[in-house]
Amino acid sequence: MLCAPFAAAQVNALPSLPHLLVKGEATRDVVPDRFKVSITLSALDMQPEVARERVQTNLGALLNGLKSGGAVADSIDASTFSVAPEHAYEDETRVYKGIRAIRQLRVTFSDAEATRAFLATLPAGEAVQLGDIEPAFSGEAALRGELKAEAMRQTRETAALLAQSYGARLGSLYSVSDVAPSFSYGVQAGRWTQSARGTPTPIKQLQGPTPVPLDRIEVTGSRITPESLAVGTVTIAEHLYAIFLLAD
Repeated sequence: MLCAPFAAAQVNALPSLPHLLVKGEATRDVVPDRFKVSITLSALDMQPEVARERVQTNLGALLNGLKSGGAVADSIDASTFSVAPEHAYEDETRVYKGIRAIRQLRVTFSDAEATRAFLATLPAGEAVQLGDIEPAFSGEAALRGELKAEAMRQTRETAALLAQSYGARLGSLYSVSDVAPSFSYGVQAGRWTQSARGTPTPIKQLQGPTPVPLDRIEVTGSRITPESLAVGTVTIAEHLYAIFLLAD
C-alpha cells in the first residue's frame, strides 16, 4: 500500500474537506515464460518406513530427470514428509488401511516445451499426481513498477482534468493507495474493478484444440497429455486510488 507520508493515518479513508477521488489503472498482456508445476508423491503401506521409502524412490527418479530437463536453477523445492494413518469405510465399518506418506514437489520450467517434455515422462497413477500448472512472467516485478508509474500519472492527469472541467483548483495530494477507499456516500468499494495483486489472470489461449487456462489445471498424471498444455497470455494489472484535496 502506498500513501503520502503526511497522510499515513488516513489510508483507506475519505477526508471531510472537498476532494476528488480518482482511479488510475494500467494493464499489459504478456506471454508467460515460466511454468510452475506442482506434484504430489504419495504411498500407502502398513509400515511407515516402507511408505516413506517408496515416496523417496519416486522423488529421486523425478529429480534425476529434472537435472537435464530444462528446470530453472534453484527452483526445485521438495517439502518434508507428511505421514498420517489412513482409514476407509467398508460396509459402514471404519477400516484401518495403513500409513500414508506424502511429499510435495514444486519446480519451475523456463518454457512450455520443457514443461511438455517433463509431463511426457511423468508416470501416471496414485503414487505420482500432477497438481496444478501456474503460468508466470519472469519480468513481472519490473513490469509492475512501470504499470504503477503509469497508473500514478493517470490519477494526476484525471484529477487535474476534472478540477478544470468543474472550475475548481486542484490542491495537494491527500492519499494514494492500491486498495479502494471505504466509501461513505452510496458507492460501494466493491464496485471498483480490480484484480488480485501478484496473480496474473489468463485471458485467452493462442493455440490448442480445447483451450485450458494453465493455472486452472488440476489433474492427475493419468489424465493429462503434453498436447493439452496450450500457451496463452496473462494480464498483469496495477490499480491506484488517489484522493486530491480541492484548493479554496
